[in-house]
Amino acid sequence: MLIFSHFFGINMQTAMRNAIVKVWKGEAKYARWFLYPSLYCLSRLYGLGLRIREHLFRKGVVKIDEVSIPVVSVGNITVGGTGKTPIVERLARALKDMGFNPGIVTRGYKRTRKGTFCVDRDRDRAEDVGDEALMLAKRTKTPVIVGTRRAQAIVEGMRKCDIDLALLDDGFQIKNTKKDVDIVVVNGGERAGTYNLLPLGPCREPVARVKEADAILVNKGDLDPGMARLVDGIPIFKVQYKPAHLYNVKHNVMTHFNFLNNRKILAFSGLGDNKSFFDLLRSLGADIVREVSFPDHHGYTPKDIEELASSKDVNVLVTTEKDAVKIAGMDVPDGLFYLSIEVTIEKEQELLDLICRKLEASNVTLPCLGDGEKVRKHWAN
Repeated sequence: MLIFSHFFGINMQTAMRNAIVKVWKGEAKYARWFLYPSLYCLSRLYGLGLRIREHLFRKGVVKIDEVSIPVVSVGNITVGGTGKTPIVERLARALKDMGFNPGIVTRGYKRTRKGTFCVDRDRDRAEDVGDEALMLAKRTKTPVIVGTRRAQAIVEGMRKCDIDLALLDDGFQIKNTKKDVDIVVVNGGERAGTYNLLPLGPCREPVARVKEADAILVNKGDLDPGMARLVDGIPIFKVQYKPAHLYNVKHNVMTHFNFLNNRKILAFSGLGDNKSFFDLLRSLGADIVREVSFPDHHGYTPKDIEELASSKDVNVLVTTEKDAVKIAGMDVPDGLFYLSIEVTIEKEQELLDLICRKLEASNVTLPCLGDGEKVRKHWAN
């Protein structure tokens, strides 16, 4: 799809992606007939590559890095939006409340800056460090460390930010760094239609790998029966997303999300699951006159904003916080807002207790946080 977007632009990329997603869901019979042979062959090659990779790790040909602080991973098994980033944010806050000094470690997808570094939330730009990395740094006020080699990024966080626990964002597929806890986020609700490997299906790895998770977080409804059987016996926690507030991008003013009720708006976003964002706006009473879907991690240009703002009969534009960090500093219209989202984890304390037990079972040396009393009391319970 990237090749197509290079020659034909974002619209072609989006169209190709939408067509393939419909094939995954069984909604495009003729497209499936046309695309199936090539998608099937590519999926088999992808699966072969995964098996070779797994073999190399199992035989010790590829080294697994270990660090001296606990490592907790949050990831998923499929491509597209499963809501990992708000969960990472929530866990970072909760772990901080427990007495840890956590650092969020991420690859900084689509960043232009090379190397391994800590994000400066006041000076860095989204295009330099990655949109999610910058958003997490701004929202959590905790260290966010960007690097391709996660172990190196963790060491950088220990050295420069004094972190004593690493929280890996999108870490389930990371095999070259030893992890103490693996949390997997799974979409509930409607079944995606297939659990085939990319690009025939949405799975980044064989779906059976979810059985290796220490905890499953489920959003958007209940698990379908097939997935429920796979994760039987693994602790499951439901996740809900709720609106926090609206924020005017140009004037730096916060307002209640009820402002959207019965108001005609243009909604746009560049997420793995744009539909969920648009559905959330509708649930708040917004009358979406036009919705514009960009590819995930889309890099906005002034021309994009100019075209969005030129829409007739609409003077209110609403996007996501992740998208908003990428248009900071641009000339934006007065009526451009982003909707901030909060996540709640059902039985959150049980999840935190599970994390602590897993860390204890891994013989992780607890960090010395002052006198360490807060953490010791928690573990003693």
